[in-house]
Amino acid sequence: MHTIGSLLSLLIDVSVPAFAIASMLSMGLRTPLRAFALQMRDRRTVFSVLGANFVVIPAVGTLIVWLLNGLLPHHTGEGFVIALCAAGAPFVLQLGAMARIPYGETAGPMAVLLLGSIVFMPLVVPLLLQDIEVDGWAVARLLLGTMLSPMIAGIAIAAVFPHHADRFARTAGTVAAVAAVLMFLSGFGSNSALVLRLILSPVLLVAAGLVALAFVAGRVAGDLAGDVLTVPDGPAILSSQRNIAAALLVARSDGVTDSVTIAILLLSAVGFVMLVPYALVTGLARRRRAGEKSSVGVLLGVVGPKTD
Repeated sequence: MHTIGSLLSLLIDVSVPAFAIASMLSMGLRTPLRAFALQMRDRRTVFSVLGANFVVIPAVGTLIVWLLNGLLPHHTGEGFVIALCAAGAPFVLQLGAMARIPYGETAGPMAVLLLGSIVFMPLVVPLLLQDIEVDGWAVARLLLGTMLSPMIAGIAIAAVFPHHADRFARTAGTVAAVAAVLMFLSGFGSNSALVLRLILSPVLLVAAGLVALAFVAGRVAGDLAGDVLTVPDGPAILSSQRNIAAALLVARSDGVTDSVTIAILLLSAVGFVMLVPYALVTGLARRRRAGEKSSVGVLLGVVGPKTD
Protein backbone atom coordinates (compact mmCIF):
# COMPACT_ATOMS: atom_id res chain seq x y z
CA MET A 1 0.00 0.00 0.00
CA HIS A 2 2.84 2.37 0.83
CA THR A 3 4.38 1.71 -2.59
CA ILE A 4 1.06 2.45 -4.34
CA GLY A 5 0.62 5.63 -2.31
CA SER A 6 4.14 6.80 -3.20
CA LEU A 7 3.53 6.03 -6.87
CA LEU A 8 0.26 8.00 -6.90
CA SER A 9 1.95 10.92 -5.13
CA LEU A 10 4.75 10.89 -7.71
CA LEU A 11 2.20 10.68 -10.51
CA ILE A 12 0.36 13.81 -9.41
CA ASP A 13 3.67 15.65 -9.00
CA VAL A 14 4.46 14.85 -12.64
CA SER A 15 0.96 15.19 -14.13
CA VAL A 16 0.24 18.69 -12.71
CA PRO A 17 3.13 20.49 -14.47
CA ALA A 18 2.69 18.28 -17.56
CA PHE A 19 -0.97 19.31 -17.76
CA ALA A 20 -0.10 22.98 -17.28
CA ILE A 21 2.66 23.03 -19.90
CA ALA A 22 0.79 20.98 -22.51
CA SER A 23 -2.49 22.89 -22.10
CA MET A 24 -0.75 26.27 -22.31
CA LEU A 25 1.22 25.16 -25.37
CA SER A 26 -1.98 23.98 -27.04
CA MET A 27 -3.68 27.24 -26.18
CA GLY A 28 -0.84 29.29 -27.67
CA LEU A 29 -0.90 27.24 -30.85
CA ARG A 30 -4.64 27.84 -31.22
CA THR A 31 -4.71 31.52 -30.23
CA PRO A 32 -3.72 33.88 -33.04
CA LEU A 33 -2.24 37.19 -32.03
CA ARG A 34 -5.03 39.01 -33.86
CA ALA A 35 -7.61 37.55 -31.44
CA PHE A 36 -5.62 38.84 -28.48
CA ALA A 37 -4.97 42.22 -30.12
CA LEU A 38 -8.64 42.66 -31.04
CA GLN A 39 -9.68 41.85 -27.49
CA MET A 40 -7.21 44.32 -25.97
CA ARG A 41 -8.56 47.15 -28.14
CA ASP A 42 -12.04 46.70 -26.68
CA ARG A 43 -11.34 48.24 -23.27
CA ARG A 44 -14.93 47.95 -22.12
CA THR A 45 -14.87 44.18 -22.56
CA VAL A 46 -11.41 43.87 -21.02
CA PHE A 47 -12.38 45.81 -17.89
CA SER A 48 -15.70 44.01 -17.46
CA VAL A 49 -14.13 40.54 -17.77
CA LEU A 50 -11.15 41.45 -15.58
CA GLY A 51 -13.45 42.99 -12.97
CA ALA A 52 -15.62 39.89 -12.80
CA ASN A 53 -12.68 37.48 -12.54
CA PHE A 54 -10.25 39.41 -10.36
CA VAL A 55 -12.55 41.54 -8.20
CA VAL A 56 -16.06 40.12 -7.86
CA ILE A 57 -15.37 36.37 -7.92
CA PRO A 58 -12.32 36.33 -5.59
CA ALA A 59 -13.80 38.91 -3.20
CA VAL A 60 -17.33 37.53 -2.89
CA GLY A 61 -16.20 33.91 -3.13
CA THR A 62 -13.54 34.34 -0.45
CA LEU A 63 -16.06 36.07 1.82
CA ILE A 64 -18.44 33.12 1.40
CA VAL A 65 -15.64 30.66 2.16
CA TRP A 66 -14.65 32.59 5.29
CA LEU A 67 -18.25 32.71 6.49
CA LEU A 68 -18.67 28.96 5.94
CA ASN A 69 -15.20 28.01 7.14
CA GLY A 70 -16.57 26.25 10.21
CA LEU A 71 -18.58 23.89 8.00
CA LEU A 72 -15.64 22.97 5.75
CA PRO A 73 -12.95 20.40 6.58
CA HIS A 74 -9.50 21.74 7.42
CA HIS A 75 -7.79 23.71 4.60
CA THR A 76 -10.55 22.94 2.11
CA GLY A 77 -11.53 26.61 2.05
CA GLU A 78 -7.95 27.58 1.17
CA GLY A 79 -8.14 25.35 -1.89
CA PHE A 80 -11.34 27.06 -2.99
CA VAL A 81 -9.77 30.51 -2.49
CA ILE A 82 -6.74 29.62 -4.62
CA ALA A 83 -9.02 28.34 -7.41
CA LEU A 84 -11.19 31.47 -7.26
CA CYS A 85 -8.09 33.57 -7.92
CA ALA A 86 -7.08 31.50 -10.98
CA ALA A 87 -8.71 32.49 -14.28
CA GLY A 88 -8.09 31.77 -17.95
CA ALA A 89 -8.62 28.00 -18.18
CA PRO A 90 -7.64 26.44 -21.54
CA PHE A 91 -10.65 24.09 -21.37
CA VAL A 92 -12.81 27.15 -22.02
CA LEU A 93 -11.89 26.82 -25.70
CA GLN A 94 -13.61 23.42 -25.77
CA LEU A 95 -16.62 24.66 -23.80
CA GLY A 96 -16.93 27.62 -26.15
CA ALA A 97 -16.91 25.30 -29.17
CA MET A 98 -19.64 23.19 -27.56
CA ALA A 99 -21.75 26.29 -26.88
CA ARG A 100 -21.18 27.62 -30.43
CA ILE A 101 -19.40 30.74 -29.25
CA PRO A 102 -17.13 32.39 -31.85
CA TYR A 103 -13.57 31.25 -31.27
CA GLY A 104 -12.13 34.73 -30.87
CA GLU A 105 -14.65 35.51 -28.12
CA THR A 106 -13.20 32.76 -25.94
CA ALA A 107 -9.54 32.72 -27.04
CA GLY A 108 -8.95 36.48 -26.72
CA PRO A 109 -10.51 36.95 -23.24
CA MET A 110 -8.92 33.72 -22.02
CA ALA A 111 -5.45 34.97 -22.97
CA VAL A 112 -6.16 38.25 -21.17
CA LEU A 113 -7.29 36.36 -18.06
CA LEU A 114 -4.26 34.10 -18.11
CA LEU A 115 -1.93 37.09 -18.13
CA GLY A 116 -4.04 38.62 -15.37
CA SER A 117 -3.73 35.47 -13.27
CA ILE A 118 0.06 35.49 -13.56
CA VAL A 119 0.12 39.00 -12.10
CA PHE A 120 -2.83 38.67 -9.70
CA MET A 121 -2.16 35.35 -7.99
CA PRO A 122 1.34 36.03 -6.58
CA LEU A 123 0.13 39.35 -5.16
CA VAL A 124 -3.29 38.40 -3.78
CA VAL A 125 -3.28 34.68 -2.91
CA PRO A 126 -0.77 35.06 -0.02
CA LEU A 127 -3.00 37.78 1.46
CA LEU A 128 -6.22 35.78 1.29
CA LEU A 129 -4.98 32.51 2.77
CA GLN A 130 -5.55 32.41 6.52
CA ASP A 131 -3.75 29.25 7.67
CA ILE A 132 -1.23 28.66 4.86
CA GLU A 133 1.84 30.67 3.92
CA VAL A 134 2.62 31.00 0.23
CA ASP A 135 5.70 32.66 -1.24
CA GLY A 136 4.36 35.13 -3.80
CA TRP A 137 7.67 35.42 -5.67
CA ALA A 138 7.97 31.64 -5.94
CA VAL A 139 4.43 31.53 -7.31
CA ALA A 140 5.26 34.21 -9.87
CA ARG A 141 8.35 32.33 -11.09
CA LEU A 142 6.37 29.10 -11.31
CA LEU A 143 3.52 30.63 -13.32
CA LEU A 144 5.91 32.47 -15.64
CA GLY A 145 7.93 29.36 -16.39
CA THR A 146 5.14 26.78 -16.52
CA MET A 147 2.25 28.74 -18.03
CA LEU A 148 3.32 31.96 -19.76
CA SER A 149 6.41 30.53 -21.45
CA PRO A 150 4.60 27.57 -23.10
CA MET A 151 1.82 29.90 -24.29
CA ILE A 152 4.35 32.29 -25.88
CA ALA A 153 6.17 29.32 -27.40
CA GLY A 154 2.90 28.07 -28.89
CA ILE A 155 2.12 31.47 -30.41
CA ALA A 156 5.63 31.65 -31.88
CA ILE A 157 5.46 28.13 -33.33
CA ALA A 158 2.05 28.89 -34.87
CA ALA A 159 3.47 32.03 -36.48
CA VAL A 160 6.49 30.20 -37.94
CA PHE A 161 4.66 27.00 -38.96
CA PRO A 162 1.04 28.10 -39.54
CA HIS A 163 0.14 25.03 -41.61
CA HIS A 164 1.25 22.65 -38.88
CA ALA A 165 -0.08 24.61 -35.89
CA ASP A 166 -3.38 22.76 -35.70
CA ARG A 167 -1.68 19.34 -35.73
CA PHE A 168 0.80 20.44 -33.07
CA ALA A 169 -2.08 21.83 -31.01
CA ARG A 170 -4.00 18.57 -31.23
CA THR A 171 -0.92 16.64 -30.06
CA ALA A 172 -0.37 19.00 -27.14
CA GLY A 173 -4.08 18.85 -26.34
CA THR A 174 -3.95 15.05 -26.26
CA VAL A 175 -1.01 15.17 -23.86
CA ALA A 176 -2.90 17.65 -21.69
CA ALA A 177 -6.01 15.45 -21.67
CA VAL A 178 -4.02 12.36 -20.64
CA ALA A 179 -2.21 14.37 -17.96
CA ALA A 180 -5.55 15.70 -16.68
CA VAL A 181 -6.98 12.19 -16.35
CA LEU A 182 -3.86 11.00 -14.53
CA MET A 183 -3.97 14.11 -12.34
CA PHE A 184 -7.54 13.44 -11.19
CA LEU A 185 -7.03 9.69 -10.78
CA SER A 186 -3.81 10.07 -8.81
CA GLY A 187 -5.11 12.97 -6.74
CA PHE A 188 -8.35 11.26 -5.79
CA GLY A 189 -6.76 7.79 -5.58
CA SER A 190 -4.02 8.80 -3.17
CA ASN A 191 -6.54 10.53 -0.92
CA SER A 192 -9.63 8.31 -1.28
CA ALA A 193 -10.54 8.51 2.41
CA LEU A 194 -10.31 12.30 2.34
CA VAL A 195 -12.34 12.49 -0.87
CA LEU A 196 -15.10 10.36 0.67
CA ARG A 197 -15.12 12.56 3.77
CA LEU A 198 -15.40 15.71 1.65
CA ILE A 199 -18.19 14.27 -0.49
CA LEU A 200 -20.19 13.50 2.66
CA SER A 201 -19.66 17.06 3.92
CA PRO A 202 -21.17 20.34 2.58
CA VAL A 203 -18.10 20.79 0.35
CA LEU A 204 -19.85 19.84 -2.90
CA LEU A 205 -22.73 22.23 -2.20
CA VAL A 206 -20.28 25.05 -1.48
CA ALA A 207 -18.36 24.21 -4.67
CA ALA A 208 -21.58 24.29 -6.72
CA GLY A 209 -22.46 27.64 -5.18
CA LEU A 210 -19.05 29.09 -6.05
CA VAL A 211 -19.37 27.90 -9.65
CA ALA A 212 -22.83 29.49 -9.83
CA LEU A 213 -21.42 32.73 -8.39
CA ALA A 214 -18.71 32.79 -11.05
CA PHE A 215 -21.28 32.11 -13.78
CA VAL A 216 -23.53 34.98 -12.66
CA ALA A 217 -20.57 37.38 -12.36
CA GLY A 218 -19.41 36.42 -15.84
CA ARG A 219 -22.91 36.78 -17.25
CA VAL A 220 -23.15 40.32 -15.88
CA ALA A 221 -19.71 41.05 -17.37
CA GLY A 222 -21.02 39.80 -20.72
CA ASP A 223 -23.94 42.23 -20.53
CA LEU A 224 -21.54 45.09 -19.76
CA ALA A 225 -19.01 44.11 -22.46
CA GLY A 226 -18.40 45.99 -25.67
CA ASP A 227 -19.37 45.17 -29.23
CA VAL A 228 -16.54 42.67 -29.73
CA LEU A 229 -18.48 40.07 -27.74
CA THR A 230 -21.61 38.98 -29.58
CA VAL A 231 -22.57 36.10 -27.24
CA PRO A 232 -23.27 37.44 -23.73
CA ASP A 233 -22.90 34.09 -21.94
CA GLY A 234 -19.34 33.63 -23.27
CA PRO A 235 -17.80 35.43 -20.26
CA ALA A 236 -20.08 33.38 -17.97
CA ILE A 237 -18.55 30.13 -19.23
CA LEU A 238 -15.11 31.74 -19.23
CA SER A 239 -15.46 32.81 -15.60
CA SER A 240 -17.07 29.63 -14.28
CA GLN A 241 -14.27 27.31 -15.38
CA ARG A 242 -11.38 28.32 -13.14
CA ASN A 243 -7.79 27.67 -14.19
CA ILE A 244 -7.11 24.40 -12.38
CA ALA A 245 -3.58 24.18 -13.78
CA ALA A 246 -2.56 27.51 -12.25
CA ALA A 247 -4.38 26.75 -8.99
CA LEU A 248 -2.71 23.36 -8.57
CA LEU A 249 0.71 24.76 -9.40
CA VAL A 250 0.27 27.37 -6.68
CA ALA A 251 -1.18 24.85 -4.21
CA ARG A 252 1.70 22.43 -4.64
CA SER A 253 4.46 25.02 -4.81
CA ASP A 254 5.02 25.02 -1.04
CA GLY A 255 4.00 21.47 -0.20
CA VAL A 256 0.67 22.40 1.37
CA THR A 257 -1.78 19.80 2.69
CA ASP A 258 -3.59 17.33 0.46
CA SER A 259 -6.91 18.92 1.45
CA VAL A 260 -6.03 22.00 -0.61
CA THR A 261 -5.22 19.95 -3.72
CA ILE A 262 -8.36 17.82 -3.38
CA ALA A 263 -10.54 20.91 -2.87
CA ILE A 264 -9.22 22.40 -6.13
CA LEU A 265 -9.82 19.14 -8.00
CA LEU A 266 -13.35 18.86 -6.58
CA LEU A 267 -14.22 22.44 -7.54
CA SER A 268 -12.97 21.77 -11.06
CA ALA A 269 -14.96 18.53 -11.28
CA VAL A 270 -18.14 20.24 -10.06
CA GLY A 271 -17.63 23.03 -12.61
CA PHE A 272 -17.15 20.46 -15.36
CA VAL A 273 -20.35 18.62 -14.42
CA MET A 274 -22.33 21.87 -14.35
CA LEU A 275 -20.87 23.60 -17.42
CA VAL A 276 -20.64 20.79 -19.99
CA PRO A 277 -24.43 20.11 -20.06
CA TYR A 278 -25.10 23.86 -20.24
CA ALA A 279 -22.67 24.28 -23.15
CA LEU A 280 -24.11 21.28 -24.99
CA VAL A 281 -27.74 22.43 -24.61
CA THR A 282 -27.08 26.06 -25.54
CA GLY A 283 -24.87 25.01 -28.44
CA LEU A 284 -27.55 22.67 -29.79
CA ALA A 285 -30.18 25.42 -29.53
CA ARG A 286 -27.96 27.91 -31.37
CA ARG A 287 -27.14 25.46 -34.12
CA ARG A 288 -30.81 24.67 -34.61
CA ARG A 289 -31.69 28.37 -34.80
CA ALA A 290 -28.97 28.81 -37.40
CA GLY A 291 -30.25 25.83 -39.39
CA GLU A 292 -27.02 23.87 -38.95
CA LYS A 293 -26.81 20.10 -38.95
CA SER A 294 -25.52 18.72 -35.67
CA SER A 295 -23.51 15.55 -35.17
CA VAL A 296 -21.95 14.22 -31.99
CA GLY A 297 -18.56 15.54 -33.09
CA VAL A 298 -19.95 19.00 -33.81
CA LEU A 299 -21.82 19.15 -30.49
CA LEU A 300 -18.68 18.14 -28.60
CA GLY A 301 -16.69 20.78 -30.45
CA VAL A 302 -14.14 18.34 -31.87
CA VAL A 303 -15.03 18.74 -35.54
CA GLY A 304 -16.05 21.68 -37.69
CA PRO A 305 -14.33 24.97 -38.46
CA LYS A 306 -13.61 27.49 -35.76
CA THR A 307 -15.64 30.65 -36.00
CA ASP A 308 -13.54 33.78 -35.85
